[in-house]
Amino acid sequence: MRNKKALLILFLANGISGFAQGITMLSIPWYFTGQNQYSLFLVFYALVTLGSLFWGLYAGALVDGFNRKDVFLGTNFIEGLIILSIASLGFKEFASPEIRDHALPTALIVMVFATTFFGYIIHYPNLYAFAQEISDPRDYTKVTSYIEIVGQSTVMASAALGVFLLDGVDSIETINFLGFHYNFELKINKWELHEIFLMDGITYIISFVMIIFIKYEPVKNLAQFDEGDLKDRLKSGYDFLKKNQLVTIFGICSYSIFIVLLVERIGLLSKYVNNNLQESAAVFSYSEIFYTLGSLIMGYLAAGFLSKIPIPKSIIIFVFLTSAGFFLSSFTDASIVFYFVSFIFGLANAGSRIFRISYLFMLVPNELTGRVNSMFNVITTVFRLAFILTFSIPFFSKGSNITFAYGALGLFTFATGIVLIILYKRLLALTENISEAEPAHH
Repeated sequence: MRNKKALLILFLANGISGFAQGITMLSIPWYFTGQNQYSLFLVFYALVTLGSLFWGLYAGALVDGFNRKDVFLGTNFIEGLIILSIASLGFKEFASPEIRDHALPTALIVMVFATTFFGYIIHYPNLYAFAQEISDPRDYTKVTSYIEIVGQSTVMASAALGVFLLDGVDSIETINFLGFHYNFELKINKWELHEIFLMDGITYIISFVMIIFIKYEPVKNLAQFDEGDLKDRLKSGYDFLKKNQLVTIFGICSYSIFIVLLVERIGLLSKYVNNNLQESAAVFSYSEIFYTLGSLIMGYLAAGFLSKIPIPKSIIIFVFLTSAGFFLSSFTDASIVFYFVSFIFGLANAGSRIFRISYLFMLVPNELTGRVNSMFNVITTVFRLAFILTFSIPFFSKGSNITFAYGALGLFTFATGIVLIILYKRLLALTENISEAEPAHH
């Protein structure tokens, strides 16, 4: 495998920054749910999603128009600076006892959420485009699997820590070892949001320093950064998808898992746990552990026997697994079923991402990767925005009505799975004549 050292540093830097991001993106929805401001949070989420529609277009052009290592450095520095600044304001305000319960204004909390969310939009396309740029085509599935394994390992660790940090813990625990019982007191104070944000900001800076030391050789004749203004570069991505409509349909349908799970994990999950399951932040965090465990296992499976299954068939399986998970969630209030479904969601999301990226790597030239991803981002954002605005209606906040939202997402993924089945043979034919040794060119 080429550029092993560069890829290793890239994986570690991605994992470190993702660790605290995971806790941040758990803590913010849970905070608003605890403040009985769920509908308000969904409105903010919708506004951020709407903003990402335009940012995503520009982000794709940045990925293709600049050195990808420099893009990593720039985004890590800017995001770290913003989040550390907000964290410092929280420490300043927290020092005043009279406003101790409202250490950070809502606007600043939303700014951290938006910064992290916008960061995802440029980070992941840049991550995969960079990995494609410095890897041989035969290693694409293996490399994307490694990214998944490292990334999900750190997310799992952050979710495990989140169990203790979001609500705190104060209890007496008993350990039975070889018949001997040992009691110990476990006490961890709940972390305030600004303390979580401080940890988040620090990991961005660590990631920034690590990326500086990345040295690599691009795969010959793979990455070609063309000239032209933003409009021209975006148009080339649109033209590619218009010309390759089957690729476009595959992308939309395979992205359906990403669409529904991003809405569910950020927008619905905290309300589902609080209202339908009537459980605490610990259950909320445990679900993330099971979710990331599924993703982590899929990272290993995808590089093994699953790599022998045709990609379109794998995607179809994952889409219907996701649909089944949403239907099951809409009819239950049992935590054990909830954990099982979270595990399935993790498997399906990671699997679809690994194989979708590998499939598109074979069909989309590297110099178009960023802007083609931008086009998909626009399409998926429109779907997410529609769902978020629909679920922000007060009806879904009452009692266990959030389960109706889960049912609707299940129907959506079921429909996209049917489309993929109809197009299955044509999708197989797209990659039949592509050599493993060379990337596709159009």
